[in-house]
Amino acid sequence: MTDQVYVDTSELDRYAVHALGEYAKAAAADIDKTLEFNANLIKKSWRDKVSGNEYAPRAPFSIDYERKGFASFAGSEVEYEVGARKGVEKQGGVVLLLEYGAPKKGLSARGFGIAAMQENLDDLEQGVAKALDTAARKVEL
Repeated sequence: MTDQVYVDTSELDRYAVHALGEYAKAAAADIDKTLEFNANLIKKSWRDKVSGNEYAPRAPFSIDYERKGFASFAGSEVEYEVGARKGVEKQGGVVLLLEYGAPKKGLSARGFGIAAMQENLDDLEQGVAKALDTAARKVEL
């Protein structure tokens, strides 16, 4: 007959659930900041690429970003959309024309927005990794 040993891990389980919940909250806040910082970098890079066009002097000012998302009991979802805005005194349509081109008109796509995003991809990856590390330290994981 073997002796059986029972170890009550319920407190450890409760701690793990609590710590992971706190980690998720801390990580979400830091990742949101990272995403906003990166969206701003992309916006600036894209504006620089569009600047200097004598036919579209206001085009860079139509490039901006918008935060979309929600937070709920079940979790959160946040995204940042960087792009051209159309409107009075803006030339967002020109930015889109430069980005995607107009093949029937003989205008090739420039891809300034895609290039701006690719230039800042490493920064985004490093920022997310740092945000996750910071969140882990905050909750002592």
